[in-house]
Amino acid sequence: MSPTKRLLTIFGATGNQGGSILDVFLASPDLQNKYALRGITRDPSSAKSQALASKGIEMVKAELNDFDSMKTAIAGSYGVFGVTDFWSVMDQNIEIQQGKNIFQASKDSGVKHLVFSALPYAEKLTGGKLPHVDHFDGKAKVAEYIEANKKDMWASYFMPAMFVTFAKTQVKPVDGVPTLAMPFPSDSIAWPLIDPRADSGKYIMGIFEGGAEANGASVHAVSTWTTPRQIVADLSEVVGKEVVFKTITGDEWAKDLPQHLKAELLETMLLVGDYSYYGPGAEKKQAESDRWLVPGAKKTDFKGWAQSHGPWGF
Repeated sequence: MSPTKRLLTIFGATGNQGGSILDVFLASPDLQNKYALRGITRDPSSAKSQALASKGIEMVKAELNDFDSMKTAIAGSYGVFGVTDFWSVMDQNIEIQQGKNIFQASKDSGVKHLVFSALPYAEKLTGGKLPHVDHFDGKAKVAEYIEANKKDMWASYFMPAMFVTFAKTQVKPVDGVPTLAMPFPSDSIAWPLIDPRADSGKYIMGIFEGGAEANGASVHAVSTWTTPRQIVADLSEVVGKEVVFKTITGDEWAKDLPQHLKAELLETMLLVGDYSYYGPGAEKKQAESDRWLVPGAKKTDFKGWAQSHGPWGF
C-alpha cells in the first residue's frame, strides 16, 4: 500500500453494504488514488473473497465476537466501516456487544474515522409505543454508546432506509389482483427505500470524504422517498397489469409470520406507516443527508429498480 493512501477497513465486505463500498471505490480512479481498502470476512478463501482479492482488495479474516481478531484486522487503518447483522444472531444484546467490539477495536487501534451502520431508535422515536423493533434499537444503542465514548475519534452514522427488495415480497395476488396489502393508514404515507448494493457505498464513501465535517452526522441513506400509491402505479406501468394498494390491520398482515418474529416485523411496519421510519417529516429534510453523497452520484429510483429486477411473481 502506498504510504500516501489512507487505509479503510470494511466489515461485511462480501455483503450488500460493504460490497457497495467496494463497488464505488473500484469504479472511481479518484477514490483509488486516495484510499486503499481492506475487506473483513469470516472466510478469506471463499470465492467472493478471492474475487475481491483479485481486484486489489486486501481480504482479512476476523469475527465480530473475537475482539483480538478484530484489533489485528483493523491495525493501521485510518477509517473503519462497521456493520452488524441482527438476523444472524437474533439477539439484541449480542448485536450490541458486537457493535461495541467494532468501536473499541477501532478506538484501541487509533482509527481516526469510524462510520457505523445504525438505524433509528424505534422505542424512543415512538415514545415507547413500539418497544420490540430489536434490529433497529440494538444498532441505535451502539450509536449512542459510540457517540458518548468516541472522544477525539470522528464517528458518523450511516442509517439505511428499508431495503427495496422487501417491497417486492409484499405484492401478492388477492382474488386474482396483484395487491400491496400493508398495515399503513393510507396510500400516501412517506416510505423511504434504498437499493443497498447500488447506493450504500455512495453515501459511505462520501461520509469518509467528509472527514471532520462528518463527525457526529447521522445520514439517512435513501434511494427514493415514495408512497404506496406511487409504488403500485410504478409497478402497474412496469408489468403492464394493474397493481392495487389495500390497507389491512396489523393482525392481518402478521397472521402468517412465525410467532417469534410477529412483534418485531409488525412494529417495523408500524414505524413506517405511523412515523415515516426516521420520524415524521424526515422526507422533507433528505437534502441534509444527500449532501454526503460522493460527487456525481445518481440514486436509484423505484421504477428503474423494478424494471431491472423482474420477473415479478404475480
